[in-house]
Amino acid sequence: MTVKQESNVNAKDILGKPDYLAICYGGYRATTREVQPSIAELKEDLKILSAMGIKLIRTYNVQVPLPHAANVLKAIAELKKEQPDFQMYVMLGAWIDCKNAWTQHAPNHEVESEENAGEIDRAVALAKQYPDIIKIIAVGNEAMVRWATSYFVRPKVILKWVNHLQKLKEEGELPKALWITSSDDF
Repeated sequence: MTVKQESNVNAKDILGKPDYLAICYGGYRATTREVQPSIAELKEDLKILSAMGIKLIRTYNVQVPLPHAANVLKAIAELKKEQPDFQMYVMLGAWIDCKNAWTQHAPNHEVESEENAGEIDRAVALAKQYPDIIKIIAVGNEAMVRWATSYFVRPKVILKWVNHLQKLKEEGELPKALWITSSDDF
C-alpha cells in the first residue's frame, strides 16, 4: 500500500477507503466523562487502534469542561513526532444543542443553545492548530434525530453552522480541503 504524504491527504482520500478504517472514539476509562483520560492513556489507545488498521477517528464534542478531543489531537501530534510514519486523522465533532438541553427546563427545539457558538469557535481553533490531523468537522452529533428528545435541533440550526464554517473556508480562515459535514443519517 502506498500512503500519500501527510500534507496531501484530505477527506476525499480517506472516507470510504478500505486503507483508512474509521471508528468513533472516546478514550474514557471511568464511568463518567468528568474523569478524562491522560495523554499517555490516549496514546496507548491510539497505538492499539493504529495496529488494528484504524486511521480515522471521530470525536463528539469540544466542550470546555471536557478536553477529550483537544487531548486526542495533542496525543496524535506527539505520536507523529515520536513515530514519523504514524498516521491518524480526525473527524472532529462539534456538539450542537437546542435551548435548555440537559437542564431542568423543557427543551426548546425551535431555538438553539447559546453554547453552540462557543463550540463552533473551539472546533475552528483546533482545526487551525491541527490542520494535518483534522480533515473533517462534523457539525452536530445526532443533533437532528427526534429520539434525542433532550437536545435535538431543527436542520436549519445545523445548516447555519455548516454555512458559517464553509464561509470561513472561503475567506481562508480554515483550510480549503477541510470537509464540513453533519453526522446525522436520514
